[in-house]
Amino acid sequence: MNLQQLVLGGVLLVQLIVVGIILLLNATGSQKPKSFLQFDQREADRVVVSSGDESIELIRVNDGWKMSNGNPVDESKVSRVLEKLADVQPDWPVATSDSAAQRFEVSRDKFQKQVSVYSGDKTLADVYFGTSPSFRKVHARHTRGGDIYSIEFSNHEAGTSTSSWLDRSLLHPQGAITSLEKVGDFALTNTDDGWIIDSGEELDESKVRSYIDRFESLNVFEISDKDVSDIDTKEEFVITDDKGSYSLVIYHLVTSDDWVATSDRFNDHYGVVSYQGKELFKELGDLVPDAELVDEDDELESIEEVLTD
Repeated sequence: MNLQQLVLGGVLLVQLIVVGIILLLNATGSQKPKSFLQFDQREADRVVVSSGDESIELIRVNDGWKMSNGNPVDESKVSRVLEKLADVQPDWPVATSDSAAQRFEVSRDKFQKQVSVYSGDKTLADVYFGTSPSFRKVHARHTRGGDIYSIEFSNHEAGTSTSSWLDRSLLHPQGAITSLEKVGDFALTNTDDGWIIDSGEELDESKVRSYIDRFESLNVFEISDKDVSDIDTKEEFVITDDKGSYSLVIYHLVTSDDWVATSDRFNDHYGVVSYQGKELFKELGDLVPDAELVDEDDELESIEEVLTD
């Protein structure tokens, strides 16, 4: 074998090595991690979230999502959570062993949250969520076992308290308010010419509109366990909206400065923030034109009469 043959053989060997490396890289690059979760969120009709010590069940009914106790759920939050979980495409598994599952808190004996999604009797997802490896990421593992992944999710999105899922706008009227009675005090009615009062006083339209807005934007933040049976500081309202008339009662627990609302459209008591509760305790004098402005108008009318004469 002469020198030329040796050179040609070496070149060929290098070419074969390069081709082999390219083929290996292409083969590896074409592989993708398997989908961790994949289901049609439109099929979901029940979600159970548990932390071990506490759990909550959300149920889809004809007119939206509700808790098992009948309270309406923040449907936008349910949709966001289901959308995140319905098609989780993670990176490669971060661990596979049972000891790692204990360490990352995604095992049957030790987990931070468990989220189970159902469609009738069919389980769409059943996952443990554990520690967080980085911002807005959490370790996750199927309850049946298997690999451990790091996915885009956070445990606070899967709350187990009623307040974490409660529809905070549940006391909003259905459509526009057309009449509002403060029981034992006054009654307001919206007409084509603006708001009028049963006693016939002149109203300040902007003040009345601002007052009505307070009811249309009244939010709650929790299901309250405060005892209001002996509370005298309260106001009762009868409100008419597109759905009909309903009763709303606002209680003020003076000692603790807690505010609680009830409605005959729901069975529970709800916590209301103080600045909103205070704004509902209005008197008739708060809805009429300011006395100074009335005096100025009367004075202008008197001057106009003198000039006319």
